[in-house]
Amino acid sequence: MLTVALIFVPVIFLCILAATLIYVGVRGESAERWCIIAITIGSLATGIAANRGPVWYSAETGIFMVDVATLIAFIVIMARSTRFWPLWITALQIIAVMTHLARFLKPQTVPMAYAVAEQLWVYIMIVILIVSVRQQRSQNAFAKSVGS
Repeated sequence: MLTVALIFVPVIFLCILAATLIYVGVRGESAERWCIIAITIGSLATGIAANRGPVWYSAETGIFMVDVATLIAFIVIMARSTRFWPLWITALQIIAVMTHLARFLKPQTVPMAYAVAEQLWVYIMIVILIVSVRQQRSQNAFAKSVGS
């Protein structure tokens, strides 16, 4: 059962990521687009950077480097944005980076706990991004109707 889940979870995630990429690409503004690009590149680079042996059984140094690079991208997006949501996404990415640091400090962490703690945050980031695009579109539509 666990093997089946480990096969389908990445496929489901890639489908969610692709749908979000299309939605944000069509409906989002500049900051949202840059954010989904960073998430997409980070997610694809994570697959490339992962250990080829038993994944999550040791600290994932390659994924850690990808997560730090993604954090830097989010900090740049946050610094240039006038909106509040980039703070949340940057904070979630900091948690992802700190998860690696915890694993480096305590290597005996249960591999599944490390994997879940590392991968959970991107789903929340995607939800925040979708909600922020929807909210911004609603605010723009309201401003347009009031301004007419």
